Amino acid sequence: MSFEFARSARPETPELCVRRVAALYPADPATRYETPMLAWSLGFYACYFAAITRGAPMWAMGVLGVICLLRYFNRFHEALHADMRGQPRWHPARTLLVLMGPIYLGYRELRDSHYAHHREDGGPQDPDLALLAASPLRSALACLLQPELSAIEHVRRCGLAPATALGLAARALAFAGLMALGGWPGVVLYNVMVRVGNGVAWFVFSWVVHGPWLYGQVRPPRFPAPLAALWVLLVGRENLRGIRFHYLHHCFPHVPDRDLPALSRRLHGLRATGAATHAQRDAGAAPDGAVAAR
Repeated sequence: MSFEFARSARPETPELCVRRVAALYPADPATRYETPMLAWSLGFYACYFAAITRGAPMWAMGVLGVICLLRYFNRFHEALHADMRGQPRWHPARTLLVLMGPIYLGYRELRDSHYAHHREDGGPQDPDLALLAASPLRSALACLLQPELSAIEHVRRCGLAPATALGLAARALAFAGLMALGGWPGVVLYNVMVRVGNGVAWFVFSWVVHGPWLYGQVRPPRFPAPLAALWVLLVGRENLRGIRFHYLHHCFPHVPDRDLPALSRRLHGLRATGAATHAQRDAGAAPDGAVAAR
């Protein structure tokens, strides 16, 4: 089912209108994601400090740090689409970011960039356009350089506001401090962790989920069982659902990842009901009572 079908059906089918979907699958409060986001951020930095102080094997902390970063990334993404009504105006998770490089945007700029991606969705003004390259190699390279490319693209679109410049300088100073604490082993470890973790996360969120095998499909194919099991173990079940149904996330960004399978079933049922009704009309028969989508 294409997005054009969904859009054209919304005025005719109350089930598909944005307000109806919002009532069926309301957005979560932001703190549901920001608090775990903070915890995974602290977990990542704990892995780094344990490694550079020789409190644990460096390789083990590197692997664990990448897992913490991936889970942090996913909570961050969900927090961007959560409901801010009635939530605190500030949360420490928005300040204690995992710094992905010496040039890194702040929470507000990252949120603005992500919202722009949703508005443009692969168009010429999409700030993530380089990450969506058809070539997996070009996309992977752009994903490795995502912190720098996103900063450049944000400045190109919005200019360099004083607050943005100050935030970039503060985070660059904090990044330099982290490198100084770890020495050369820490420099290597930290940059490997963030480039691998952030690069893999962006490659999945960009090239993988926007490919024709998943994007544009309300009922995308299931992942192979071994891959799905490993994904759930490392990153979580909600993320697996968000990845598989990323197209629906673009259609209805407020819907939590855990509710996307149910929304998919409802949309598919409505489509099937609509197709049966049209077939009956074409055959000259009166349509039967509509079957409620499950």
